[in-house]
Amino acid sequence: MDRRHFLLAGCKACAALAAVPAIASLESCSTAKAAGSTALAVENGVLSIPVASLSNGVGLVSAKGLDNKLYISKGTDGTYKALVLHCPHKGGPVKPSGDTLVCSWHGSIFDMDGKVTKGPSQQGLKTYPVEVAGDVLKVRVA
Repeated sequence: MDRRHFLLAGCKACAALAAVPAIASLESCSTAKAAGSTALAVENGVLSIPVASLSNGVGLVSAKGLDNKLYISKGTDGTYKALVLHCPHKGGPVKPSGDTLVCSWHGSIFDMDGKVTKGPSQQGLKTYPVEVAGDVLKVRVA
C-alpha cells in the first residue's frame, strides 16, 4: 500500500469513528427532557417531568441524580406510575417489550404495574409516587 492510499484509508476510518457519538446519542431522543433544557435533574428529592415530554402519557426518563431510568406510564384512571428499570433479582437493566418489562440479564418479566409475572426475580420493580401539578409530573425519588 502506498502512502496516498494509507492516508486515504486512515481519513475514512477517522470520519466513520467521528459519526459514532452522534449515532450513540440518538437513544436520548426517546427519553423525556424538559423543553429548553439539556437534561432533567432531581432537585430536593423531586424529579419534575413536563407531561408534554411524554408520548401518550408514556416515556423512559433519565435524569441527573437518578441511578436508573424510570418508566413513566399513565393509567386508564388518569394516574401516573413511575417504575425503576432496575431488576431486583441481580440488578440487571429492565426494558419495555410490548406490554411487559423484561430484564435482559436473566429474563425476569414484569407487568406494566411492576409486578413479577415470570422469575427468577421474586420481587416487583421499585415504584415512586407521582403527583400531577398542572402540566408537570412531580416524582418523589428521595
